[in-house]
Amino acid sequence: MTVRAKLKDLAPGTVFNAGPIDVRVLEHFADGRTLLIADTCIADRHFADQPFKTRPEKPAAYPNDWRFSSLNRELNTEFLATFDQAEGPIRSKDILTADWSLADHEGGEGYGTIQAKIALLTQTMYEKYADQDLLELDDWWWLITPNASSAGYARLVSTGGSLSSASAYNGNRGVRPAFFVESGITLSVEPDQVELSTSALLAEFTSKQLVEEVLRRIAGGQEDGDDNEEDDF
Repeated sequence: MTVRAKLKDLAPGTVFNAGPIDVRVLEHFADGRTLLIADTCIADRHFADQPFKTRPEKPAAYPNDWRFSSLNRELNTEFLATFDQAEGPIRSKDILTADWSLADHEGGEGYGTIQAKIALLTQTMYEKYADQDLLELDDWWWLITPNASSAGYARLVSTGGSLSSASAYNGNRGVRPAFFVESGITLSVEPDQVELSTSALLAEFTSKQLVEEVLRRIAGGQEDGDDNEEDDF
């Protein structure tokens, strides 16, 4: 039996079917947003494809600059459209445009920030949620963070959870999209597959059902009492 629950009632770490992919809840924020991440990598991709050099003398964007990443374009076009195509509980309109930091892995300015619906976790975000045991995955996957010492390298997570870097053009690493949605979205979930708050479970009962349940328990208690009285004779 499925139950209806608000996204905000799912505990961090809960995995559910968002339509095209399974996603994991990372955090609910006070402003009504929830951060989700793909439960597993959805593909292996270069961080950036090397562009045609039609004007070799023209300065090219740095490969590890997410603003010009081919992976960025793919996630915010083809991948974003799959949420509507799948007709699941989350649609493209439910995914919020957010600010994503492009600071480098040593805390420098890097490339500033970018506004987008779909992105990858920053190194800082990864460290935060990894410390909460929310991001374990036996795979290699990209972070959005550029390497501070080389414009050709971007940060990534190894199978053991350690942080490293790889060439943006040559590194064929896993893609684990992350995005923010409204916390008030209603979902149909299996009670034995997710951790729901008490308030979410109680919301499934009507007032009449709650009264009936209380009366049933009272009646059951009285029957137990009668049985005990009979045992005394």
